[in-house]
Amino acid sequence: MFNSDFYPTPPEVAATMLDCLDLRGKTILEPSAGSGNLVRECLNRGAAELLWCETEPQLLDLLTTQRGGYCISPDFLKLEAAPVSHIQMIVMNPPFSADEAHILHAWEIAPPGCEIVALCNWNTIEGRYRRLQLQLATLVEAYGSKEDLGECFATAERPTRVSVGMVRLRKPGQRVSAADEFDGFFLGPDDIEAQGEGLIPYRRSRDIVNRYVEACRIYDEQVEAGVRLRSVLDGFFGGELGLQVTVEGAPVTRNRFRKDLQKAAWKHVFAEFLPAQIATSNLQKDINAFVEEQSKIPFTERNIYRMLQIVAGTQEQRVDRAVEEAIDSLTKHTKENRWGVEGWVTNSGYMLNRRFIRAYMAELTYNNRGVNLKTYGSQSDEIRDLIKALCFITGRSYDEVAQPKKPSSDGIFWPGEWYEWGFFRFRAYKKGTVHFEFLDEEVWAAVNARYARIKGQVLPEQLAKKKPRRKATEPVGVAA
Repeated sequence: MFNSDFYPTPPEVAATMLDCLDLRGKTILEPSAGSGNLVRECLNRGAAELLWCETEPQLLDLLTTQRGGYCISPDFLKLEAAPVSHIQMIVMNPPFSADEAHILHAWEIAPPGCEIVALCNWNTIEGRYRRLQLQLATLVEAYGSKEDLGECFATAERPTRVSVGMVRLRKPGQRVSAADEFDGFFLGPDDIEAQGEGLIPYRRSRDIVNRYVEACRIYDEQVEAGVRLRSVLDGFFGGELGLQVTVEGAPVTRNRFRKDLQKAAWKHVFAEFLPAQIATSNLQKDINAFVEEQSKIPFTERNIYRMLQIVAGTQEQRVDRAVEEAIDSLTKHTKENRWGVEGWVTNSGYMLNRRFIRAYMAELTYNNRGVNLKTYGSQSDEIRDLIKALCFITGRSYDEVAQPKKPSSDGIFWPGEWYEWGFFRFRAYKKGTVHFEFLDEEVWAAVNARYARIKGQVLPEQLAKKKPRRKATEPVGVAA
C-alpha cells in the first residue's frame, strides 16, 4: 500500500464514470492518477492527450514509464488555472480524506465549458457539517448532479465498504478558441523589417528565436543519436542501454518538448517586452491555450512582433475582463447569497463596496505566529488582476504597487493589523480571510463606474458623486 488514500479505480466503476462521455480527441486532466487505471481507460477510449497529477514518488515513476500522458504537476491542489486552460474534461478519483477540497479546486481551475466527473465519499455530498461540504453541495445543486454508487469498491483491488458517490459538473460558459482570440496572428515576410525597433528590439528578438531553434536542433540530434545507438546495440545488449530525452527524469516526446519550450519562450517574451500590468492571469490562460492548440506555430520574429501587437491592442478589453471577473467573484459572497456559504454584509451584491472581504487568501505561518498571503489560486489572481486594471485606469506604475508593504523585517503579517497594498489597505486573519479597503474614494468610484459600463448598468447615485480623498494623515495601522 502506497498511502492510506490509495484506492485504485475498478474497471466497472471507471466504465460507470466514462460510458456517457465522448472522450475522442479530448484533452483530459486526471488530478489523482494513482496507479493509472483512469489514465489508461481514458486513453483506450480515444482521449487525445492525458495530463495527470500524482504526489506518491513510486506511483509517479510507474505512471511515467507505463501509463501514457504526462505529469503537469505532482500536487494537484497547487496546480493553477493557466496551464490547464485548454482541457475539455477532468476525470478524478481523489483521496477521500480531502475529496471536497479536490473537487472544489477542480471547479476553480476548470476553463469554461469543462466537464468534471469525480468520485467521492457519499457522506461528503450528503453532509452539511463542514464549510467545504456545504460549498460542494451548493455547487452540485447549481451546476451538476450526484449519484450514490453504493459499496462499489467492496471487491476492488484494494477493497473498502465505504459508500461511494459520483459527482458530475459542467462549468458554465463556452471556451473561446485561442485561435480566434489571436486571429490574424501570422504576418507577411516584410512586416518585421517595417516595424524597426518599435515594440521589441530587433537584435534581442533574434537572440530569443535563435535560442529556441538551437534547443529544437539539439533535441533532434539527441533523438537521432538514440536511434543510431539502438541499431548498434541491437542483438548485443538488448534494451539495457540507450539514450532518450527527459525532462526532470521523465521521457518527453518531440511534440511535448516543442510545446513546453514554446510556452517558456512566450513567457520570457512577455516578461521582457510587455509591461507587467498587461500580463493578467487571463492572458496567461489565453497564451497557454493558443500554444497547446497550435502545435505547429513557428516561433519567429515576425510572430513575436504580431503577438505583442495584438496583446497591446486589446488591453482595454482585457482590463474590462479583469474588472468584471474580479468584482463578480468578490460580490457573490454576500450576507444572503445563492452559494449557501459564509457571506459578509461588507460585500455588496450590486457593486464593489469600498470595503470587501476575500476568503481563502491567507494561511498561517509554520509557527502559527502570523499569516502569509497565498501566492497561488484564483483568489490571489483576482486581486492582482484588479490591481493591474486599476494601474491601467489611473496611470500608476504596476512596479510601485505589485507587492504588499511589509513593515516588519521578518515579512510576517500579524493577524488583524492593517497593511497597505497598492490601492488598498488590508488585514488578514488566521481563518484565511483578508479584509480590503480602498485608500482613495475616487479610485473606488472609478472602478465601479467601469464595472457599471461593462454590465450596462446605471451607477448608484452616491458613487457617481465626486467624493473627497482619504486624509493622508490617517495612520495605516489603526483599525476602522
